[in-house]
Amino acid sequence: MEIKAKTRIYGIFGHPIFQSLSPAMHNAAFEHLGLDCVYLAFDVDPKDITGAVSSIRDLGLCGINVTIPHKQSVMEGLDEIAQEASIVGAVNTIVNRNGKLKGYNTDVSGVLRALDSELEFVPRDKNVFIVGAGGASRAVIVAMCMGGAKSVAVANRTHLKAQKLAEEFSAHFSAVKFSSSPLDETDKIAELMVQADIVINCSSAGMGDIEPLCLPLDLINRNCVVYDLVYKPLVTPLVRDSRALGLKAESGLGMLLYQGVDAFEIWTAKDAPVEIMREALGASG
Repeated sequence: MEIKAKTRIYGIFGHPIFQSLSPAMHNAAFEHLGLDCVYLAFDVDPKDITGAVSSIRDLGLCGINVTIPHKQSVMEGLDEIAQEASIVGAVNTIVNRNGKLKGYNTDVSGVLRALDSELEFVPRDKNVFIVGAGGASRAVIVAMCMGGAKSVAVANRTHLKAQKLAEEFSAHFSAVKFSSSPLDETDKIAELMVQADIVINCSSAGMGDIEPLCLPLDLINRNCVVYDLVYKPLVTPLVRDSRALGLKAESGLGMLLYQGVDAFEIWTAKDAPVEIMREALGASG
């Protein structure tokens, strides 16, 4: 890849950012399509995020991805925010159009595309069971609701967080039945698992040395699918245990891929080379 004075610059803001797989994925896509573009990682301290957003205009950066801990704080500096990002309350993709910055949340579309592609799951009229009540849960809940889910149940170790999340989004999606439960309420969790058409782990459980989830997977009906947003390790304990029971299960690498695919297409107005981007993720993960 040759960097020239006219090379268009894209990147990602995060802190820390050394672990990001996005540069490998996007640079592979740019190179494959012969685009004079480069994607860089920017480690932005939270105290500097306002200036970093302004620098998108000042330096003529074409597009930026946003990851932890900046997905909420970048919103103040944007000129426009897409509907899904506004509902989620977080932005993960910014496009610069002639100095006007618009924020999107491609985690929403990304998880829908990943579930459809990898598990043949579409949320319309389905019962969704979500574990976790953090930022990732917000995007997944919005995705499921915008996709037409019948019900969304949120379970979390701290029940109050799950309860607040359910109450907040029930105001946006009145057609969806919401419920919440503490993760240690065994009978309630068992009931939700029996009813679920999909179980989605949006918590960090099972990542690295973090203790994995302990769910009654044997109660799940055989048509239920399991999705774990954790992708390190690629086969998480939840994915492994679900597959051992004959369930279709995948890790969250697909969501990472498709949120990147959607960001790429927003930025370039070109069809993203999905398989090239997938290969780049696999090689760098």
